[in-house]
Amino acid sequence: MARTHDLGRLFHISAEAIGEPGRRRFRLRAVNAAGFAVSMWLEKEQLSALGDAIETVLADEGYEYVPLPPDDAPARLEDIESFDVDIRLAQLSMGVNAEERHIVLIAADGPADADDTTGLTMEFDYRRGYELRQQIAAVIAAGRPLCPLCTAPMDPGGHMCVRRNGHHREA
Repeated sequence: MARTHDLGRLFHISAEAIGEPGRRRFRLRAVNAAGFAVSMWLEKEQLSALGDAIETVLADEGYEYVPLPPDDAPARLEDIESFDVDIRLAQLSMGVNAEERHIVLIAADGPADADDTTGLTMEFDYRRGYELRQQIAAVIAAGRPLCPLCTAPMDPGGHMCVRRNGHHREA
């Protein structure tokens, strides 16, 4: 039977990249009010798509971000080292609870009908969604620069651009 963890409303959610550009691994970290912490590894494209989906929802809902005064801002949990669940995502979907003004994430490391699948459900308010979207954009932008001609990532040692038929090395 598949295991499902309902984290409820999150106290913290963040995105990060670990490693050197070109060899980075991406993950979401989430903690609920009870201190249950999860680490969800995903592909860069999945993380980028999540950020785009959050941006679309917030625009559709007419959300306008107003920063909290520094005294009211929640504590950052950047040094989470121990996780109750640590999975590689195979599925990630997002929904909206418009009445509560929450974004709902449903994630799993395999198919729902598999016995060894771990599923997660969680939700966070639009403010956290906006902040997560900004963080995702910064994480994605911190990677390798893109070639101006072919838009492929350029390695630190240079790039053989397909638009130049590989004849000129771009630095």
